[in-house]
Amino acid sequence: MTTLIKRLRENDWQELRAIRLKALHSDPAVFGSNYQKEAIMTEADWKNWLRTNDGAIFMLYENTRPIGMTAIAVDRDDPTNKKAILWGSWLESHARGKGLSEMMYRERIRWAKEHPTIEKIIVSHRASNLRSKHAIQRHGFLLMHKENKVWPDGTSDESIFYELRIQHLKDERPGT
Repeated sequence: MTTLIKRLRENDWQELRAIRLKALHSDPAVFGSNYQKEAIMTEADWKNWLRTNDGAIFMLYENTRPIGMTAIAVDRDDPTNKKAILWGSWLESHARGKGLSEMMYRERIRWAKEHPTIEKIIVSHRASNLRSKHAIQRHGFLLMHKENKVWPDGTSDESIFYELRIQHLKDERPGT
């Protein structure tokens, strides 16, 4: 089995739609959105997600079959554009626990290092999502704070936020 990761482009919108809706349907408790909201999105909505220089969505493939996705975007609420947010990570259940999050983190961090303004990456997880917690900490993110949240599935649980500063990583690149 060959596993690879690829950045999606505008013409990949149908693959994005299929895997995102599958993720929202199969694991609704881990997302900040829900199936009903995104199922009614138009082709133009999906293409807009892929048409930006201030974000990237990556698809994981097992051979040629999509098995997961992950994303990063400049934080819309940060006027300095120095902060990026990780979002939308999901893997099919048979692909979990096999170290594939390493590919996901590597690609998103690489994207942030290459972005001209990003200095830090923020990620959060639902307190009960221990797999996310371990992956986040394994990749060097440091705990920032916790917030109580009512999730789209109607339950209350903390959202735990972490940060990874990347400016020093940019300075270590050859030629800088």
